Amino acid sequence: MAILFVAAEAAELKFLAGQLINLRKLKWPIDYAEEGILQGRRILLAANGAGPALAAQAVEVAKRAVKAAELSASRLEAIVSTGFCGALVSAYRENQIIVGTEVIDGATGERYTCGATVEADCPRGEGPIVSQNRVALNSAEKQTLSECGAIAVDMESVGVAVQAKRASLPFCCIKVVSDRVDESFKIDLNAMRTTAGRIARGKIVLNAVTHPRLLPELFFLRRRTQEAAKALGEFLVSCRISLSGDGSTIE
Repeated sequence: MAILFVAAEAAELKFLAGQLINLRKLKWPIDYAEEGILQGRRILLAANGAGPALAAQAVEVAKRAVKAAELSASRLEAIVSTGFCGALVSAYRENQIIVGTEVIDGATGERYTCGATVEADCPRGEGPIVSQNRVALNSAEKQTLSECGAIAVDMESVGVAVQAKRASLPFCCIKVVSDRVDESFKIDLNAMRTTAGRIARGKIVLNAVTHPRLLPELFFLRRRTQEAAKALGEFLVSCRISLSGDGSTIE
């Protein structure tokens, strides 16, 4: 049995990957895929870029690969959407862990219950997470998004939630705050995405080089996301995920 963790970028999974034993790359047709063992349990890691479509593709690839293995040890028992999020309420600051109670599709309003319970000894926020196919760049947009009752916004969890529901697998959402509700950014990351939806690092660098005033913000975001990724990884290693209905626990 295995648990699948899906993020947008490999950097969001770097700390968790570093805690796995027998870590190895998987030849999956997505941006990043590795597997290893954590406390006797098989862990699958996948990242495929920003947005719900790319996240859903990562889950679909993982499901096909696991099914093709035809091994009981390879069967998925849960899927976790993880990575960065933006806070939508002032109570949550950078590096704060957010555990979703449900995921709200920002485009349709449809809601997906997070059916696995996340337990941990360290503090974390809990509540609905709204998921949309764009980066929330400023405080005004975040304030508007909070009107649906969500405490955080991300870009991938709804794609993962849909796939988990189709596969009748327990799903949970564990995120870390990379930007506060009162923060706005000058760099338009939405304009830096490819047609597929991925954040194009080349476009970001070129934009920063041609607009030197943006360099301090770029370095700030890099440092902020590195700190957030470490906080997320530490939480993922220490938390316990209880699967709804059968009382079993992933530790």
